Amino acid sequence: MRHIWHVFNALTLANAVLMVAADDTASRVLHGIATVAFAVATIATRPPRPGKRP
Repeated sequence: MRHIWHVFNALTLANAVLMVAADDTASRVLHGIATVAFAVATIATRPPRPGKRP
């Protein structure tokens, strides 16, 4: 569970690729929304950087 952000990173990238490869506008919009959602989840679950104070 520590590295769940790797999963969100992979899902963000996969959705971005699917968004570009989508055939119609509705698919592009849905993949775009999913890309943004997974990007937010990636940022929210990112572990703290070493040397940075909270």
